[in-house]
Amino acid sequence: LLLGLSSLFMQKTVGFTVLGSFLVIGVVLGIARFIWWWKKQEGLQKCLACLDRRTDMNNTMKTLPEDMQFLKSKVAQLVEHTGLPEDEEAGDAQKGSDGTAEEVAPENEEVAIEDKED
Repeated sequence: LLLGLSSLFMQKTVGFTVLGSFLVIGVVLGIARFIWWWKKQEGLQKCLACLDRRTDMNNTMKTLPEDMQFLKSKVAQLVEHTGLPEDEEAGDAQKGSDGTAEEVAPENEEVAIEDKED
């Protein structure tokens, strides 16, 4: 960055010198804004909090397969204890009281009811 800015001033033309001056002013204002944020707007605490969140997320992702195996074994123990049958497929069909499959209408759609004539 600094090499590019210095090369703008070494061109010895008015346009490049003005462009270099504007870029230098922008860089200085950016650095001043960062220092203001770091010191006056609790930038250090925000960076540390962000790093803590990332560390927690990383640890969670690393232990996720082990946690899933533990949860699967707990669910299997609960199913065995309660005597519930295992669901093979959780689709749109549910067993009715007479043992036949009944289709369940989605909540967002209206169901048209047709009157049957004798």
